[in-house]
Amino acid sequence: MQRVVVVGAGLAGLTFAVAMRRAGLEVEVRDERASLGGGAGLTIWPNALAALDALELGDAVRDLGEPAASAVIRRADGSLVRHLDPVATVRALGEPARVVDRGELQALLAEHAGPLRLDAGVTDPATVDADLVVGADGFRSVVARHLDPGLRERSAGYVAWRGVAPIAVDPSFAGVVWGDRAEAGVVPMTSQRTYWFATRAGAADVWRPDAGLWPDPLPALIAATPAGTVLQHEMFDRDQPRRWFDERCVVIGDAAHAMQPGLGQGGCLAIEDAVVLASLWAEHGGGRATFAMFERLRRRRVTAAVRASRTAGRLLHGRAGRALATVARRTPEPIAMRAAARFASRQSGLRALPPGR
Repeated sequence: MQRVVVVGAGLAGLTFAVAMRRAGLEVEVRDERASLGGGAGLTIWPNALAALDALELGDAVRDLGEPAASAVIRRADGSLVRHLDPVATVRALGEPARVVDRGELQALLAEHAGPLRLDAGVTDPATVDADLVVGADGFRSVVARHLDPGLRERSAGYVAWRGVAPIAVDPSFAGVVWGDRAEAGVVPMTSQRTYWFATRAGAADVWRPDAGLWPDPLPALIAATPAGTVLQHEMFDRDQPRRWFDERCVVIGDAAHAMQPGLGQGGCLAIEDAVVLASLWAEHGGGRATFAMFERLRRRRVTAAVRASRTAGRLLHGRAGRALATVARRTPEPIAMRAAARFASRQSGLRALPPGR
């Protein structure tokens, strides 16, 4: 039997381990962290829920999350740009998205994933004692750099902050706020919590709450977030590896196709990747031929998402962003819904899975 090691215990790595176990195959997951957990909120769109349904975990994830079907787009002065109709949204996407705590989702996946070794970082996949290695080790993946040593990254020109406040807000505030080369979001969660994020153009600096930049309820959410839990990240673009696999290694999730957060699809497409690769593996066995099939099935979809996320980042944080409100207000709802459904709908997720899933 092949000895398979998964590098990385994020969404891609844990979902792949769960999917392999469901198929009667065991893998070992390794992660450099001493413990799992942490992170902020995460939106699981219907495309990822469809993939999780194939593992019989979709309903468990739905139970973790707050349904998110209704949303508004506002300006930084609080004025309304657009209200997204919840009926039209569910019709286009197939069901509401769910907003979950990333750590709680990791814990759920870890329960079903099989062997997990923490504090076991990998610096060179060539030294891993395994027949095959699955690189699910994120943006700065050592497995991706093993496959493509020339992999480049560059600043995307903006910084993001994320947090979870232990207070509930009026659901009518759910949605995003567009500022001057900046964006913020308010996303209700379960257990009287609210996930929020804020981005702005510029280089990384220390966190400074700016109550004057955003309308209610963002100042209150920022103030209520426990000290030391706000996550700050400078956003980067990173090349896709020229190759996703060799005789022994393959990459999935952010390791294969890191993307900016504009579509909210990074984690969802990682979940899709994991289910697709495990399904092919169970049918054909691991190895180069299976890895090639995986890349053929996935590269076009994820490349389109990477490009769309990059475009969203540039529009929101560039000078042209000032015209976004006008464009959003004038775009007919059917066109807006079709754009959202391209990646996020349940149907798009089902189409992404191999036949028979």
